Parts: sequence; structure tokens; C-alpha cells
Amino acid sequence: MGSTVTRVIEDAQDFRARSRDRWERAAEGWALHRGWWDRTTRPVSEWLIEALAPQPGQHVLELAAGPGDVGLLVAELVRPGGRVTLTDGAEAMTDVARQRAEERGLSDTVEVKAMEAEWIDLPAASVDGAVARWGYMLLADPGAALSETRRVLRPGGAVALAAWDGPEANPWSAAANAALVEHGLVAPPPPGDPGQFAWREREAIGEALRDAGFAEVVLDTVDFTMRLPDLDAWWDTQIDFSMTLRDALSAADPATRDAVMEDAQERLREYVAADGTVAIPAATHVARAEA
Repeated sequence: MGSTVTRVIEDAQDFRARSRDRWERAAEGWALHRGWWDRTTRPVSEWLIEALAPQPGQHVLELAAGPGDVGLLVAELVRPGGRVTLTDGAEAMTDVARQRAEERGLSDTVEVKAMEAEWIDLPAASVDGAVARWGYMLLADPGAALSETRRVLRPGGAVALAAWDGPEANPWSAAANAALVEHGLVAPPPPGDPGQFAWREREAIGEALRDAGFAEVVLDTVDFTMRLPDLDAWWDTQIDFSMTLRDALSAADPATRDAVMEDAQERLREYVAADGTVAIPAATHVARAEA
């Protein structure tokens, strides 16, 4: 199991370049929906923050921060005297996080850096806690990122992370990709490759943490709900969030694009209420471990 979760993929540099390009282009969509996403995923953020238990004066690192949802909440808790370093490999994402920090009056507490999680540009034993919400499983070498995380943590410092459960537990995301595969626009991802569901097996997360030298591993799963006004709103968020979906649709003819949308929406029909609103289940694994 561990070799599947932590293996380094072939052509890692090419994978990193393509991944960074997708996230650079996706940042605009994530900025557009940042309020909805922050509210919707708050149960996960709260689990991670409770697991870290940040205190005033501490230094906390957020990896693969995207728009910085978790780190911005942590910043309120490390005041006075503390700081949060928000990092992401995509500079466009760090721009979103920096703007949000300024909007919340947190610029004196929050430092934002473009940085890859596999090479953390911080001194050893320099942070009290680290958090990565849905980051490690997307990396070419998650084992290296976990080892780097442990390196920068002070002895006894903690990491808290989230990684998505499998597609059957996350139809809000899986439906669109299943429709793309059904219509031949993308191929199913090879087993073990980085991706949203690469860490779907909860115990594999614990194994990866222990392989990186972490101890006192705690594993759990958080269930929550994606609520939207209707299926068209859901489809719009998927296109804004996923460059894989957007690129595949852009390359297809109009009839195929319509067919994919109808297929994807039909897969979620059971979650539509009589008034048209949708409540789609989601589930993510979460973990805490000590350096």
C-alpha cells in the first residue's frame, strides 16, 4: 500500500509543470467561489485547526494553501505575536490568498510565499505546526513533502492534513469526471497516480506519515455536504474549479459538451430537492501526527 501512495511518478518534472499550469489557470475560478468553498468546507478546516490547537505566538505553515482558507483562520488564533506562512506552488493562488489576508486585516500576521511543498524553503525546526488541506495526494512525491514537513517542524510540533475519500463518497466531484470518461474525453487515471482520490484508503495516509518519521498518528473521516442553488450552479463551479474538465470540454464539439453536462447532472439527480436545490454528500479523511 505504501509504495502506491508515496511512489514518485515517472516524468515527475513534466507532471509538476502541467499541474502548476492547471492551478495557475484555475486560481481565478477559486477566487470567484472562495466564499462558498470556505463556508462549505468549514467542518474540515475546523477539524484541522482543532487538531493543531494553535496558540498565540506560534508559527504555523500552510502548504498547498490555495486561497488560504485554513491558514487565515489560524492567523486569528496565533495573535498576538504569532505568524502564519501561507504557501502554494501556483503564484496566482498566492495572489488570491494575499488579497484575502489584506481584506481581513491580517497582513501583519500572514506571510504569503510561492513555494512547492516538496521543497520547503524554511529552516529546520522553525515552525510549531503545519497544515495541508487536500495537498499531499496531488504531489508527484508526497513522501518527500511529508519528510520536508517533518524537517521544518519543531520537535513535538504537529501536522494536520486532509485527503479526499474515494469517488463513491464524493459524487459532487466524481460525477463530472465519470461523464468525461464515459464520453471518451479523458482516460481513467492510472492507479497510484497523484490526484484527488489517490489517498482514498485512510490507513494508507497513516502509513505515509509513519514512513516519513511522524508519530502519534490520529486518523478520522469528516462527512459534510455541498449545497448549491441547482445543478446548473454545480456545473458552473466544476468548470471554474477543474482545468481538466474545462480543457476537455473546450476540445469537444458542442453536442458532446451538452451530452457530458447532461450525463454528469443526471448522476446527481438523486440529490436534487423538490425546489431544485442540491445537497451533495462529500467525505474527506483527516489526520494529525507529531514530528
